[in-house]
Amino acid sequence: MNDQAQRDQALDVTQSYIVQAPAGSGKTELLTQRYLKLLTTCSEPENIIAMTFTNKAVDELTERVLSALQSIDQPRPEEIHKQVTYDLAQAVMARSDERNWQVLNNPKRLKISTIDGLSSLISSRYPSKTQLVPRQIMAAQWQRNQAYKQAAMQTLLLVDDPQHSKAIAHLLLYLDNNVEKFYRLVIHMLSKRDQWLMRLYRGEALDADVLKNSAQKIVIQHLSHLEQVAKLHLDQSFFELMTSSADSEQAQVDKLPGHQLTDLAKWQAIESLCLNKKGLWRKKLDKNCGYPVELKAQKNALMEHLQVLSTQDSLRELLHQVTQLPALDFSKIQADTLTVIAQVLKLCVAQLSLHFEQKQAHDFIEVALNANQA
Repeated sequence: MNDQAQRDQALDVTQSYIVQAPAGSGKTELLTQRYLKLLTTCSEPENIIAMTFTNKAVDELTERVLSALQSIDQPRPEEIHKQVTYDLAQAVMARSDERNWQVLNNPKRLKISTIDGLSSLISSRYPSKTQLVPRQIMAAQWQRNQAYKQAAMQTLLLVDDPQHSKAIAHLLLYLDNNVEKFYRLVIHMLSKRDQWLMRLYRGEALDADVLKNSAQKIVIQHLSHLEQVAKLHLDQSFFELMTSSADSEQAQVDKLPGHQLTDLAKWQAIESLCLNKKGLWRKKLDKNCGYPVELKAQKNALMEHLQVLSTQDSLRELLHQVTQLPALDFSKIQADTLTVIAQVLKLCVAQLSLHFEQKQAHDFIEVALNANQA
């Protein structure tokens, strides 16, 4: 299939295009050509910004552009697509000589960057009045989670503050005074605050639809991870034994659940069968677990499964976290509870900002938020 017409069309820099093509079809070559074409239209190379997702992609595109610019001293290639790149590179170098860019001596003038890199550039060029010294970026996930948890812990310490005590106490009561659940929820929310911080509020209350969507995403993400781990350890014989349970919810689980919202109840049934209230693997099964004395054979067979699973801490932790996932039904949450959640989340964001200030560091989300305000 000859797609030269579409390739030529994509080089019309007055228009925007989405390019969809399989691997090895020449997308990077086309991006290189479009970037070169844009360079021929600008007064300075910094006027053109190319963004991608990974540092590897940045390196590849930069190498392609520089190689094209350096190739103009070589004979014109015979392949048509390479001729296009060659001609565009010649035009760019002519523009460079005309404007004294010296781009080959100063390749950093080519602004090819990740989205996070662009945000960092904007933040450093236009710092806030309180942030004149560039901060380090918390690149490691454990560093970011540690910062989010620290913000949650500092927020809880405000429970004795007359201004905030009522809201914090209200939220803790809603969470059954489960502090660990509070920490987990705050860590989840702060790690995704770029998705809700700018649009989550309507007045002083949370937008219930946005809150519900965020909770659904968290649940689906967790169940997807749980499904991948569980399928390595829970075979069909395990689920055949579950269907014999006297517990109606457990008896409905006849195969490994998926990761949709409708699968949550099945995962909860598996969790209640396998783990005790402390989140540890059960060492015995009885009628309270769905296996009275008349199901002795099935109970013994299940205990053999649980004994094999007793060394699988990763699966145990993921199952236990099912009980700590956010609620999906927000229709019963009163307006005052939504307001309380909004107040506490604002406190958590404020405490996170203070933590970043103290450590002279920030995460990628903070960089992007600062760039939006620059």
